[in-house]
Amino acid sequence: MEPNIDFTKIVTPAEFLRAELEMGISMQNEAFVELTRRTAGQLDGLDIKTVLDYGAGTGVYAEAYRRMGYDVLVYEIWDDHKNYIRENAPLLKIISQPVTTDLMNFIEVAEHMTDDELNALFARIQPTFILFSSTSERTEWDAAWGHINVKAQDEWVRLFYDLGYEYVKPMSYPTGYTKLFKRR
Repeated sequence: MEPNIDFTKIVTPAEFLRAELEMGISMQNEAFVELTRRTAGQLDGLDIKTVLDYGAGTGVYAEAYRRMGYDVLVYEIWDDHKNYIRENAPLLKIISQPVTTDLMNFIEVAEHMTDDELNALFARIQPTFILFSSTSERTEWDAAWGHINVKAQDEWVRLFYDLGYEYVKPMSYPTGYTKLFKRR
């Protein structure tokens, strides 16, 4: 479903949330909730107790991890999204600064950050594992969506290697280009 957004200008946080909800990225969309359950479930067997959902958006991934028994922290910069999370997943703990955890859920966020911002983030926190997904496809909507750092998949692997992470393996969920990284 194509959201009703004017892609000729930068999308505001409220518009971004509205578009996500229109696309079904919500606690109310059972198909998306199931995708997040599968995403969290594929990490079974790894030594993970704590999870940071960085750039959590609507918080559906964080809620899936929480329901699986992980200790979950949510980091999100936009108030509209934080309010949605508070209303729809009140047991999630929203934090004001990212912290180191066993796993960082880093899904469709890195393309919104510069390499300098990524370097600064990983100089402050060192999660053991990173579940990572970021598109390599460029679209006419990249500027409006704030996609300022779209990279080829091998470039992401190289960037994380330079940040101290080894590429472990591809993961099935949530996208076809999801990767698991582990701190070296």
